[in-house]
Amino acid sequence: QLGNAVRFRAQEALPIPLDEAVLDFQILGEGVASDGTPTKRVLLVVAYRDLVHDYGEACRLAGLRLLGVDLEAFALLRALAPALPPEPDPGPRSALVAVSVGSERSVLAVTDGFTCEYTRVLDWGGNSLTGALARALELEPADAERVKIELGLQGDKVPEGVGPEQAVTAREALRAGLQGFGRELVSSLQFYQGQPDSLGIRELALAGGTAQLAGLAADLEKLVGVPVRVGDPLAGVGVGRKLKGAPPGPSFAVPIGLGMAV
Repeated sequence: QLGNAVRFRAQEALPIPLDEAVLDFQILGEGVASDGTPTKRVLLVVAYRDLVHDYGEACRLAGLRLLGVDLEAFALLRALAPALPPEPDPGPRSALVAVSVGSERSVLAVTDGFTCEYTRVLDWGGNSLTGALARALELEPADAERVKIELGLQGDKVPEGVGPEQAVTAREALRAGLQGFGRELVSSLQFYQGQPDSLGIRELALAGGTAQLAGLAADLEKLVGVPVRVGDPLAGVGVGRKLKGAPPGPSFAVPIGLGMAV
């Protein structure tokens, strides 16, 4: 009965037709409404049926038994925001926002320290900054990517082949391109905080390759209005003594989080 009720309510909110989706849900808590009616707080996960089928078919052809399909947002939270131990008197609760910034898109997830409260995929990635810089300096995408990484949003370094005035123009283009991402984040957080029982935002932790761009966290903090830092993907795991080379950076947050689900 609960499953049928969830599916019935889900079709009102889903961005895709119900017959094209795979649904799963978990009960987060139970309560009582003001009129005495029992209520349940449910976490709903949805994915395109064809996409899940393709993963399942790939596993079948490889001779692997598929036990489940994880959500990228859940993996991100496992890596950057390990679950908190229960406390007798935890005090005021607040939410941590984790954002993995990829090349073409970004994944946002909000957690209260125990579960995923809200998630959204944003149609913005590091290539948006590369494109803005390429247009400003009239560069090819590969050259613009190199200049973006070497220049960053802060600092005095001027990449090879770029003059001082061009460096100023390039940083202005990067900051202008970042404003669109800032607006997307603010809009997403405002939507989350408009939901019943939402929490205040404690901080925002960045992951993904673009998170390593110099000055990105500081500039985003000004745009979003909450503390922003680059997340540590090893926050919830131990590092073996036999690990060679530098520890994994923020671009490995989602793979590490997926590994933690095993």
